[in-house]
Amino acid sequence: MERDYSYFTSGIRQAEPTSSALLSTSKYLNHPGLRDWLATHFLRRNGPDIPIPSDPVSGITQALDDLRDVARYQRLIDAEKERNPSFREWVGEKWLSTMQVEDFAKFPPGSFGGIFHRYLVDNGYALNLGWKEANPKSDVEFIRMRSGQIHDYEHLMTGGGFNSLGELLPLFCRLSNPFRHYSPELAQAMSELYIFVGPRMVMRSFLHYPQTWPTVLELIQRGVAVGEASASVYEMRYEDALHLPIPEARDMLGFVGAEDFDSVAMDLIFTEQVAA
Repeated sequence: MERDYSYFTSGIRQAEPTSSALLSTSKYLNHPGLRDWLATHFLRRNGPDIPIPSDPVSGITQALDDLRDVARYQRLIDAEKERNPSFREWVGEKWLSTMQVEDFAKFPPGSFGGIFHRYLVDNGYALNLGWKEANPKSDVEFIRMRSGQIHDYEHLMTGGGFNSLGELLPLFCRLSNPFRHYSPELAQAMSELYIFVGPRMVMRSFLHYPQTWPTVLELIQRGVAVGEASASVYEMRYEDALHLPIPEARDMLGFVGAEDFDSVAMDLIFTEQVAA
């Protein structure tokens, strides 16, 4: 059955081309690497040939690096410093952890740090996340470094757990939390990566693994709720709470409404480790 779409398209005005190449008012649409990443990672299935954690460094991080207006980002940071004393102190101190995997072994097995240590050891993970040295040259670089340093802590603090679907909880926490504490423009600059890497799994769940969709919706809702209710997840000194049980660590740091959520069974379907 043919459908008449003229009602919806009557207001479209075709612009006269002025360029021999694709050109848009959106800097994102103009970046060929970003377009390719979106098409690939929003529409593909999951599989062992392309591990899910590799997605952010398979083009999107590099594309956003190309597009980032560092001078504007710094101006937004400077403006936030003027109005926000806690942010000014955090950025001014530029504190970064120097802990290595073995340093977490001293924490009790059931503590925040002990559980995190088991996660690192069981998966063979390192802590530098590609940074060669923890010596930020600017406020922008510090925020990027610290954001990476604390991300895996957030899996435990938000309740998402350590699996691919569980990643959605801290990601959507980060997409909501900074908008409660900083200017919208700065919050957007700090969260830009997450609006790509979070929804790419949302799309895959809906398109290819519908059994997981209710779990995905629950993870998103929980992430947003925790993000909107909690203190700034960026400014928290997670390392000061590593000795505590997770519920107490959440209270100390300022997480509100976070509870452990079991997404393991659905993650096995999502990652194609078991048949749907």
